[in-house]
Amino acid sequence: MLATKAKIPLPTVMHDKSELYAADIFLPGVTIVAGNKLLIEDATVKLTKGRKYGLIGRNGTGKTTLINAICRKEIDKMPENIHILQVEQEVPGDDMTILEHVLMCDVERTKLMKEADDIPNIDTSKMPEEEKMELEERLRDVIE
Repeated sequence: MLATKAKIPLPTVMHDKSELYAADIFLPGVTIVAGNKLLIEDATVKLTKGRKYGLIGRNGTGKTTLINAICRKEIDKMPENIHILQVEQEVPGDDMTILEHVLMCDVERTKLMKEADDIPNIDTSKMPEEEKMELEERLRDVIE
């Protein structure tokens, strides 16, 4: 497997909790080459669902290349039904906190928060009573 330095896609949180996404990863015989440098040879990658992992090692040993290959599903026999969220180790500086950056990845949450902000600003003066009640119920659902 040849790994290259491509830009990491923006992370997106998936809210699908179905059994399709309930799996561990077991990949024997993983070899990663970047350029003409052998970084990882005949290694076994074993990741258990629900656990968090970090890699420790000297610069240039293949940590980031391995993570990128896993996230891009470039490793042979990588399960297609696995959802992996990768967060950049360095992001350009701005006024957002780390938590805000992570929460921004949750597009469903962001959409619901915008909807919760927008609903109270809707002009309901000419709206039938039934529609007003539906709108109020929707706002309660979104806030919960």
